[in-house]
Amino acid sequence: MNLMFWNCGGGGNRRTVREVLALSKANSPKLVFLRETRQASEKVEKLKWRLGMRGFCGVGSDGLSGGLALFWDESLQVTVLDSCARYIDVLVDDDSNGTRWRATFVYGEPRVENRHLMWDHLSRLRAVSQVPWLVCGDFNEALWQHEHLSRSLRAEGQMTAFRDCLLVCELEDLGFSGLPFTYDNGQQGDRNVRVRLDRVCADE
Repeated sequence: MNLMFWNCGGGGNRRTVREVLALSKANSPKLVFLRETRQASEKVEKLKWRLGMRGFCGVGSDGLSGGLALFWDESLQVTVLDSCARYIDVLVDDDSNGTRWRATFVYGEPRVENRHLMWDHLSRLRAVSQVPWLVCGDFNEALWQHEHLSRSLRAEGQMTAFRDCLLVCELEDLGFSGLPFTYDNGQQGDRNVRVRLDRVCADE
């Protein structure tokens, strides 16, 4: 099954909408997760018809920041278990193969001092159900120093806390193919920062 998740940087931008639609058409995902929609969920919901999706769950933005949106195909029965500014947690029943699993789509705490709150959320969600669990999105943190490229090292304590969270939640990073960094600040020379912030994790 294909899933698509993306930091759209504003769901109301025409160029962004065109890119989302093009990516969806090229990959035929069954679930599409957008973060940083920067819009009220009622406005973002209108996108589901253009994506050819049946279901929607959204969390409106706080002014011009944040905002989450999850769309799903008609072949899936999706039950929303919980949602907030940091995640959308759902139970998925796939009629095509008779499987049931859980997915939590995350947009991690942007402030370092609040990042422990995200790890607390995930640890609490761990106990909600015993079906196979997928957690994906932008965690706003790296796991290892080689996932962070800049003139200064990333604080080891931040990454250790993230690794500890995955250990407690019994989640494993499923890896990736392609470019190793999912964030680039666009600066030149020694001011450039690139980090792997997006990942997919699962407990089975």
